[in-house]
Amino acid sequence: MVLVFQQMLWQMLTMVSAPAFWMMAGVVYLQVRRRTIQKEDMFQVRREPVIGLTVRMILAGLAGGMLASILLLLTGAALECIRLELVWILALLLMMIRQRFFCFAYAGGILACLHCLTGWPNLAVSHLLMMVAVLHCTEAFLVLVTGHWNALPVYLRDEQGRMTGGFLLQMTWPLPLIMLFAMAGDSGPPQAGFFLFPEWWPLMEHPQDGAGNHLYMLLPVLAALGYSDAAVHQTIIRKTRQSAGYLLCYSACLMLLVLLTDNQGMWQLLPALFAPIGHEAVIRAGKNQKAIANGPYRAPEYGVKILDVQKGSPAARAGLRREDWIIALDGKPVKNRKHFLEQANCLSQDVLLEYRRNGKTRSARLAMHNTMQTGIITVPDDDCPIYWALEDDAGFVKFIYKKCEKTLKKIR
Repeated sequence: MVLVFQQMLWQMLTMVSAPAFWMMAGVVYLQVRRRTIQKEDMFQVRREPVIGLTVRMILAGLAGGMLASILLLLTGAALECIRLELVWILALLLMMIRQRFFCFAYAGGILACLHCLTGWPNLAVSHLLMMVAVLHCTEAFLVLVTGHWNALPVYLRDEQGRMTGGFLLQMTWPLPLIMLFAMAGDSGPPQAGFFLFPEWWPLMEHPQDGAGNHLYMLLPVLAALGYSDAAVHQTIIRKTRQSAGYLLCYSACLMLLVLLTDNQGMWQLLPALFAPIGHEAVIRAGKNQKAIANGPYRAPEYGVKILDVQKGSPAARAGLRREDWIIALDGKPVKNRKHFLEQANCLSQDVLLEYRRNGKTRSARLAMHNTMQTGIITVPDDDCPIYWALEDDAGFVKFIYKKCEKTLKKIR
């Protein structure tokens, strides 16, 4: 087994040095940069550094890729049984309808159903759906650990027409996978680079003639995971924990169904149908959150609440955090958001700030260092005229149609 893990590490390094991986890293960089520009434009704050967060997201993707590779190795999902090219093509086509359909849960489930009902395409349902389950288990881990890193603060109107703060959560992780590739052979000594596993491993049998009659090699595959959500009626940490919990339950149920129905003919329709239906249920469960009258990002009766703190700002250096409740500035009570902004815009030297956190009153000194920005993004009140409108989950076809419609109107 030591030799197997050494080979996995070597293949991982090979994938990291490939141009395709760095293209995906560039996509991550552009996403982070776009978020920082949006925050700068909306709140007129200094732009935060991009490179550091990009590197952290790439490293998180590498850790997730190693976790997924180990799980795929333990379950025995073989690359040649999955028809990964068809999964990618179908996922891209589904993305034209809805962006959230760009997920292997939908594409893999549809292909698995087609195979069970018609025999086409030629693939192993258990291997394909096990890969889907492992990827979502890895996504649960990444969401739990890093899902809050690239949060964009926004002002929104809730269902009652009141202003509330919130965060748009969007992450993308490059995911280098190391997967088994089975080659038919006898049980003689394997050549260099090949492995002969015992009969009980992989756990899932190979669709042709059983796991014991195959030599295996490890091949690198580049994948990517994405996470998109909104934290409005819950804090970011509670939202990411909830999303991770839903994804983990979905992954565990799908894995169990796959193992119970492995090579059981039409019974494999159960996990094939559960893959897209269960994933859709996870998304809808995350969105069915009732509005809370006094949510974490609603304006208090007096003072002002912190929605976000800019990295490297005076507020960050003073130890202020999200959801801190500012009640006084230089000994003068803060009435509301407008009053705080008027005072904050006139600061040019160190200032003493009083705030509450977890029911306790604290104080902090903002060292302005001749800057005019405290680095505090406040929770909005109902008088705030600017807010973000959440767009529908439209696919690329509808997006292109709207762009063409706007262009034609301008020409006319």
